[in-house]
Amino acid sequence: MGEEKKSNVSLVETDKIIDSTSSKFSTRNNAGEVVVKYPADDAVINWTRSNETWEPDIQLHGTAETKLTTKYNYMFSRLRDKFDVLEEQINDLGDLVKRKLGIDDFDPNSVLKSETFHTIGRICCDATSGSRLNTSSLLLEGTRNTSSGQSVPLDVSQLREFSFFPGQVVAVEGSNPTGKKMVVTSVTTPPINPVLKTDVSIEGRGPLNVMVACGPFTLPDDLEFAPLVEFIQQVNALLPHLVIIMGPFVDVKNKKVECGDLDYTYQEQFDIVMKELQSKITNSVQVCIIPSWRDVHYRTVYPTPPFPQENKAPNVNFFSDPCVLNVNGIFIALTSTDILFHLSKEEIAVTPHGSDRLGRLVSHLFSQQSFYPLNPPSEEMSIDLEQAEDHCKLSFTPHLLFVPSDLRHFIKNVSGCVVVNMERAVKGFCGGTYSRLQITGEGSSVQIKAEIVRL
Repeated sequence: MGEEKKSNVSLVETDKIIDSTSSKFSTRNNAGEVVVKYPADDAVINWTRSNETWEPDIQLHGTAETKLTTKYNYMFSRLRDKFDVLEEQINDLGDLVKRKLGIDDFDPNSVLKSETFHTIGRICCDATSGSRLNTSSLLLEGTRNTSSGQSVPLDVSQLREFSFFPGQVVAVEGSNPTGKKMVVTSVTTPPINPVLKTDVSIEGRGPLNVMVACGPFTLPDDLEFAPLVEFIQQVNALLPHLVIIMGPFVDVKNKKVECGDLDYTYQEQFDIVMKELQSKITNSVQVCIIPSWRDVHYRTVYPTPPFPQENKAPNVNFFSDPCVLNVNGIFIALTSTDILFHLSKEEIAVTPHGSDRLGRLVSHLFSQQSFYPLNPPSEEMSIDLEQAEDHCKLSFTPHLLFVPSDLRHFIKNVSGCVVVNMERAVKGFCGGTYSRLQITGEGSSVQIKAEIVRL
């Protein structure tokens, strides 16, 4: 396999490839512009590291079962095993909804009943009514125990507002006077858990300075990596305590990769990038590297295991996609996969004018307690459902959530969590954006200041 091959490319060759400058990138005139600030005030933030000797304690959060630390075999799941995973998701979230509603149990979805009742299930699309979810193709797939696995069409004409997407677990209240279609009068989603209460241990040491960027790190028609060089320069200028760099690094969607116009193998090209990162970023900066299913040399599966740990610098850590990091009691959740864009393509919603669409998309992750609740997933995704059940759960609300997306950048507070979409280091044929954050905390209280900056 290409991913097991060791690169023999020297650092001399690395410099020759990476230090060349893309003229398209170098002629930009808006580098350093702050496009989003949180909170939105006029306060001037000093982004230079104030405590040069303090190193934050970075731990992968979770249990032995939920931490993804090694590669796994995929494409071996049986259909029955996938069904069991989906069934368990409905049952687990259904228990939360029952407590929220104050009821003991759910009724079958297709029971002939003119009185209102509650039932639980997963939103899915009736393929005979079209390939995309709409009000005519809306189905609720019940559980095996409650509804014998049957699906019932939903009539949502009486709802003043709603938001549905395939794979969403919801409880609906309504009647089924014919036994063939449920007339819905209300919808209940699983409750959003509060932000995890922890002892934050940065008082007197901080603030904790963080920088975050997501690939690709080169223009779509070259492999010169000029944006990566620029980002490294910004890191070395500000010297944050922690920098999080998310893939893709050698993007499967890059035009040179698509046509095979490379001077090196995929693995060698990736090794060049990793050597550049590890040799050029100052040793006092802790670096977290997150893979992407779009990394052409690696495993095209989600969740994506961390890159191999050998030959890494002491200040570099490799983690999986997705993952939750515990940094001195501050919980940082992140994924390099564009779940917001995928959800936005599949969601159907009727909402009040001016409602916060991006915030609603993020709320789906918290309500469904998943980094990727969409099912079936986007056509470009390959998801191992059994592994996702273990490693893609978002069972609590973190202090910070990074969800880089092709959707417009934002920083917003959603259910007590500061959510950051800094987009990508490259946007089209121009420089993209990255984020920088300053975090202070005492006891269980966390304060976050953040900006999104043009690269």
